[in-house]
Amino acid sequence: MSRRLANAGEIDGSAPIAIVGAACRLPGAPDLAGFARLLDEGRDAVTEVPADRFTQARFLHPRPGEVGRALHFRAGTIGDVAGFDATGFGLSPREADEMDPQQRLLLMLARRAFEDAGWPEAQAAGRRIGVYVGASTTDYADIRQQDNGSADRYIMTGGALSIAANRLGHVFDLRGPAMTLDTACSSGLVALNAACEALRAGQATAAVVGGVNLLLSPYPFLGFWRAGMLSKRGRCQAFGAGGRTAMCAPRAAWCCCSSPSPMRGATATASAA
Repeated sequence: MSRRLANAGEIDGSAPIAIVGAACRLPGAPDLAGFARLLDEGRDAVTEVPADRFTQARFLHPRPGEVGRALHFRAGTIGDVAGFDATGFGLSPREADEMDPQQRLLLMLARRAFEDAGWPEAQAAGRRIGVYVGASTTDYADIRQQDNGSADRYIMTGGALSIAANRLGHVFDLRGPAMTLDTACSSGLVALNAACEALRAGQATAAVVGGVNLLLSPYPFLGFWRAGMLSKRGRCQAFGAGGRTAMCAPRAAWCCCSSPSPMRGATATASAA
């Protein structure tokens, strides 16, 4: 495949790129079908941050903008983020304990995206498949720093945003570029654009693209409240006449992308396995 690309001479930048598989966990929607139902029914997925993530009463205050305090912790949440089968991904429980739950969630959803695409992991392994992740928050690492006496050798890789993408490349043995992009709220879209550009340039024969954001500590809330960026009502009303501020929403999603000509061989091989 790499030889065929090298001999092509000129890359066709207009070649179509297909999304061949996808997976997600979103507020009110544990999967793609659930997300479709959520939209179809017009349901409101905003709830409260689960009480077991941090002691909310310590940070609440009825006056908006109070230093170090929050009016409320309303957000779109996905529920449990601790459940993870470490051995299913060849990881020790000790290493998994130090991993940011965002990394764990990305691993689980990447596997589902591979399944949705019809790409057996054994066939994807060793191929020049790129990994592009949009991520911006480091809540888990921030919390762990408060208990540095319990840290071990896995804490650095467990909390680094750069490892969010490289963890995927290592676990699934993907040999293309692997990078985490942080452009705040646009991180996932920028990651998708980077993957498309890599496919067009022949840097990868296929790509897995994901975005993740989990609210695990009160600190982002405190900062956004202080800046006047969160909604007092707990509803953002994006693009609406009554819209004033934003809302926080944890989520994670993956898609598998390929351009028809370089991935034809890989897709056929995977489908036949």
